Amino acid sequence: MHHEQVLIPFQSTDLPGSSWLIFAPHPDDEVIGMGGALLKARASGCKITLVFMTSGEQAGGSSVREAEASSVAHALGAEAVFMRFPDRKVRADEVAQQKVRDLIKAHSPDTIFFPSPQEFHPDHRVTAALVWAAQKSEGYKGSLFHYEISRQSEVNHLVDISSVAERKRELLNHYVSQLSQNNYAGIMDALNTARTYTLGPDVTRAEGFFLYNSNNTELLKMLRERAFLGMNDPLPGDSPTISVLIRTKDRPELLMRSLRSVAKQNYTGQIDVVVVNDGGTPVDDIIDSFPDTFHRIIKVDVSRSRGRSASANLAMSLAEGQFLNFLDDDDELLPNHLSVFIAQWRRNRDIEVFYSGVRLVDGQGKHLKTFQEDYDRGRLLYLNFIPIHAVTFHRKFVIEGFRFDESLEYFEDWDFWIQLSRQTKFFSSGEITAVYHMIGDSAASEHMKSQIDPVYHMNAVRQKWMLKSTPNEWNASLNWVRKEAQSSKRNS
Repeated sequence: MHHEQVLIPFQSTDLPGSSWLIFAPHPDDEVIGMGGALLKARASGCKITLVFMTSGEQAGGSSVREAEASSVAHALGAEAVFMRFPDRKVRADEVAQQKVRDLIKAHSPDTIFFPSPQEFHPDHRVTAALVWAAQKSEGYKGSLFHYEISRQSEVNHLVDISSVAERKRELLNHYVSQLSQNNYAGIMDALNTARTYTLGPDVTRAEGFFLYNSNNTELLKMLRERAFLGMNDPLPGDSPTISVLIRTKDRPELLMRSLRSVAKQNYTGQIDVVVVNDGGTPVDDIIDSFPDTFHRIIKVDVSRSRGRSASANLAMSLAEGQFLNFLDDDDELLPNHLSVFIAQWRRNRDIEVFYSGVRLVDGQGKHLKTFQEDYDRGRLLYLNFIPIHAVTFHRKFVIEGFRFDESLEYFEDWDFWIQLSRQTKFFSSGEITAVYHMIGDSAASEHMKSQIDPVYHMNAVRQKWMLKSTPNEWNASLNWVRKEAQSSKRNS
């Protein structure tokens, strides 16, 4: 267990830099959050630029609040910049990021400050996300801090403001229009008092900050990740559209169940749904029952059945999402399916193919087994262990021309995964996020053994790739077979 001195400072420090760029969501946030540090910086001759994201017009006229902010800037000898986003509607889109990048480039500050991403107000959190993304893309090399406005958050720096606490209250008094809105002075004083807990009796007021680019320890990584949990996906690029592709034929009641499972996803980004009706009975009434559920839902009727692979290719060609996920009409996604993927992808933007665990059940819902094997390329070359709806993959592969092999009657998804495995690494999570109902016409279904020869169809895929495999692929497959044989021998 970490000592408390690792989690919170037990001594105060002054903040670095001779030029500061401070991003405040609304006029007064900069004083409430770091007015004491600003006063100390002013006394040391620091160049200060205050960037006000909104004019706070929902809590007073914009002209009044900008005038108050300008008087605070004048008292601090600071430059005031007004971005004039609508109050409560700060956005982190590319246009806004470019504006922030331009400010960083123009001012070249030693230190940048933004609100803690654990703040309550959406403008506070989006400002944090906006500045974070902009400075990262700009390649900013200076010190990067978040500060507290309305609540305690993760901090690794405490600044003793005892000597300027009274002047900080006077600075807040410039915001006359806000003093009747809430007990901001009391809240500010309470937060500053609470921050003295580890600093001893001589410190009566302190402000808390979190430095993001300090020692790159595992603890820092953990605290930073915990801090950013509060941002609630504000960056458009963090919540890409995901297309769910459904092949269906003559099973309207099962299609309804699969679509409902997509509708229950707790992913907050846009979901694009493509349904290919492969020569089956009409399903218009089912599609029409989800009019406003998804970002988009389209249905394509194929008059004469073209088969599983052709339907898959058609669905992929119509997808609009950055990522694609198949779902056969007889299976289901659990509510966490897309959010589990997106959580992993946000941590690692190199992920292009991802799969999670799938629970296999029989026609009565009885659990039969679980698919949650770790990725092994050799295993994949030998047999398919990844159900089709377990996988979320990047649309770049469709753009680059990868398709399902329409000469294969079965195991077409396995063949497609092999194609992708030759292009990129597969990432996985053992978390169960989907249900595989053994009631359809998949070659892997037990009841299909009386109608088809699954070994024959598996060998069709193996034979195809036997002719194309590289020596490294052969070795990977053989190594996996040997490892499995040794494991079976030990367990027998």
